[in-house]
Amino acid sequence: MALGFLMAWSGLTAQPLKQDARLVSGVLKNGFKYYIYPNTASKEQTALQLFVNAGSLQENENQLGLAHFVEHMAFNGSKNYPKNEVITYLESLGVKFGADLNAHTSYDETVYKITLETKTEENLYKALDIVYDWAYNLSFDPEEIEKERGIIIEEWRTKQGASARMSDQTLPLIFYNSRYANRKPIGTLEILRSFSRPTILDFYNTWYRPDLMGIAIITNQDVKKTEKVVKKLFSKRKKNSKAPARERYALAIHKDTLVKIYTDKEATSIDFSYITKLPAMSALRTEQDLEKRLVRSSSNSLIQKRLEKIAQKQLHYKSSSISFSDLLLNNGLSIGGATLYDDNINRGIQEFLVEKERILKYGFNSSEIADYKKQVLSQMKRAEASESNLNTSMLLGQLKDHFFNGDVLMDKIDKRNKSYAIVEKLDSLTILNHIRSYFEEGNTVVLLSAPERVAKDLPTESELKTMFAVAKNAPLEKWQEKQNIPTQLLSKQPLAGKVVRKSTIAGINVEKWELSNGATLYIKPSTERRNHIQLTGFREGGFLALDTAQFVNGVFVKNVLAVSGAGEFDRHSLTKFLNGNTASASFIISSHREGLSASAYMKDAQTMFELLHLKWTDPRVDTAMFDVIKKKAIDAAKNKQYSVTSAYSDQISKAIGSDATESEELPADRIESQLTADGIVPVFKERFGSAKDFNFVIIGDFNMDTLQNFVEKYMASIPGGEYKAQQRVPNYSNVENKDILLYAGEADKATVNLFFQTTDYTYDYPQILLQDLAENIIKVKLRKNLREEQSGVYGVGMSISATSEPITLLRSRINFTCEPQRKDFLIEQAFVELNKIAKDPAYFEKELKDAKLAMLQDYNKQFDKNSYWSAELRNHIYFGFKSWDYFTKYNSMLDALTAKDVSHFVENKILKAKKIKAVLMPEKSKN
Repeated sequence: MALGFLMAWSGLTAQPLKQDARLVSGVLKNGFKYYIYPNTASKEQTALQLFVNAGSLQENENQLGLAHFVEHMAFNGSKNYPKNEVITYLESLGVKFGADLNAHTSYDETVYKITLETKTEENLYKALDIVYDWAYNLSFDPEEIEKERGIIIEEWRTKQGASARMSDQTLPLIFYNSRYANRKPIGTLEILRSFSRPTILDFYNTWYRPDLMGIAIITNQDVKKTEKVVKKLFSKRKKNSKAPARERYALAIHKDTLVKIYTDKEATSIDFSYITKLPAMSALRTEQDLEKRLVRSSSNSLIQKRLEKIAQKQLHYKSSSISFSDLLLNNGLSIGGATLYDDNINRGIQEFLVEKERILKYGFNSSEIADYKKQVLSQMKRAEASESNLNTSMLLGQLKDHFFNGDVLMDKIDKRNKSYAIVEKLDSLTILNHIRSYFEEGNTVVLLSAPERVAKDLPTESELKTMFAVAKNAPLEKWQEKQNIPTQLLSKQPLAGKVVRKSTIAGINVEKWELSNGATLYIKPSTERRNHIQLTGFREGGFLALDTAQFVNGVFVKNVLAVSGAGEFDRHSLTKFLNGNTASASFIISSHREGLSASAYMKDAQTMFELLHLKWTDPRVDTAMFDVIKKKAIDAAKNKQYSVTSAYSDQISKAIGSDATESEELPADRIESQLTADGIVPVFKERFGSAKDFNFVIIGDFNMDTLQNFVEKYMASIPGGEYKAQQRVPNYSNVENKDILLYAGEADKATVNLFFQTTDYTYDYPQILLQDLAENIIKVKLRKNLREEQSGVYGVGMSISATSEPITLLRSRINFTCEPQRKDFLIEQAFVELNKIAKDPAYFEKELKDAKLAMLQDYNKQFDKNSYWSAELRNHIYFGFKSWDYFTKYNSMLDALTAKDVSHFVENKILKAKKIKAVLMPEKSKN
């Protein structure tokens, strides 16, 4: 009935949607599909994805987990790329394994992904050869299969714990009486450990066939020429007329509501949810299909905004959500729920269900609909004005939907025009009928999970069902919200200050303006985002510059003010005033500095500067939101003690921090006694009462004279008196070598963290490039040893970070999860690699070359982006780097670094640093 109303309301026809004319696509005689699209976002890059219309659902009973295993074997040898040569070759082109080279397997699909630099056609054609080998020529070398067994078992191990155990409880209900319930992509340990080579070959040969595969290519190379290469290459394989049909599996329908209440002693939260399983939404092919999707997304947005408004008052649950979406390939779902407080479980559930029913009964008022339409239509107009290129990852997602679902890749202008017309006509009745269509009786699962410690406080299945009935029959009033909104941000205009001095930083096109209040601006014109401006600012200080009595309020200033209004505006009225406006501004206080950020499109630039000035000079605390934040913070602090990793994390923090002043990790009793609504604004004013010594970075597409007017009126007008800058500084030189060994948790896994820490370091360029180079090399060597040679880990993390403010610190970290019995051996192997790198520069010559190329490519990709310039300018200013060579001489700086430099760095800054070895073992291994 609701669907019929929607069609009657729309007046739209089943007219086919217009496909993007830039897409070159086709189907070969063997059934293989291809999609090729010009890369306008990057002039020297290609992204490829191989789509396989098969996943774990296609596995036989003796093949559970092998769809995923095949995906792993694609990186372990093929006809033309034996063993790990695919990775080795692509890394030589600057490709990073994991970030640029990866794959995933789900119930219905397997997707392989490569992103690489393609200045020449050769790189693209080699990538296509690799994809062809993935599709048809995997080797399944017996030795490589055995190695990969260990890696996949370790992948299984990393996922073990409370969440995995609870998933085992819920999936049988969500996938009730369907094939999905017994086809988890990771498979079963029994089969992973015992399957034979012919069994995995049978899966590969049966399902990796041309009529079930396709390729998406977004490339800077000539599209038509690429199409010819694709046709020639992928036409080689003939279609198998005797292959089994690729069946589509849907979830079983059940009239009853299935309920599951379950606990786990390692669970850290109480979560209530319901899931109603629905038919899948039709493919995006006609105007009606587009309308259905826009009405669904509009419903989701309106519900989210309503729930955000509800969250602004004291509730008996922490957070909630309701949404409508797709579930896998062949199903849709309505899902909602709430995270609950320990002391109000039943009341929290009932309160959430009442709000759900209020939405179902009345929908949304005209004001809510009008606000939503204003916001969305404004976004559409901005997209049209900016004419930005399609994001590559978004485009790949759309091509994936084209292959698996049959969605049309719509023409950009046609999509915008049709979407604008549909949203413009939206009304409350359309939305209400759409929402109601998602809440039909039956086919619903209700879940309640919790820690064992609150088991006695949980409702029964019968009580849960009664709560639904009570909410449905409750006398409800329509949602009301106040409409008294001030008409302007500033009640009076500020007295302008002045730009007192201007200079230019040679070589990087940055102007430096000094203001009359002691602040400094660094201004970088850019057209990367048309008609857009972004502003960031910072100064040394932070909440460690506060007295101990103010510390707790200082920690919470950022969060409290972020959800409050300013001046005459409370949170609701400020949000409503800014609706449809792109201006935003927020303030931040971290441990050692305070800062702010603001942005807008230029049509809203004055609003952005006014908003920034208002929040800076007239902050306020909305007490209702403060109460919510405080309650959640106390609850989180109390629950932290129940986390299986809490003691482990605490000991690590103490070991690497020494006497590093006060921590942001506050106990519940201190939050309870010292966090006060009256204390927030005084702390803010202490840290932001003066603009003196603030450094601002402004980047964007603006007129300099217009910008100067805004700066003088709204920024130079901020007072510039003296302020307290002295901080309590940590003393990391007191850190000592330490071994930490703790036992906790049921999962059969060991968690290993190795820290290396020193204060003997010069934090500046080119040393920063050297630490990045060392990090990349160590990552690759650890992966090759611990994962590929030893089959001991699924992944191994390695990071090197440094700072010189407030004091110098260089910290390196290696971390992984493994089988408990192998932890000592794998830790030893990590040190083997570090020692080899330190002692033999020739040992990592290839990795050095690959890492330099990857870093250079990353640098070139980021160089024109506003976000990159903003971050790097801030770093140069805050840390006082001695030159601007990073922007002008990156290539020569990087090229000058040698293998000996890396060896020396690893020897002196890692192996000779203070070492903290922290291992968390399962509880059962304690005895």
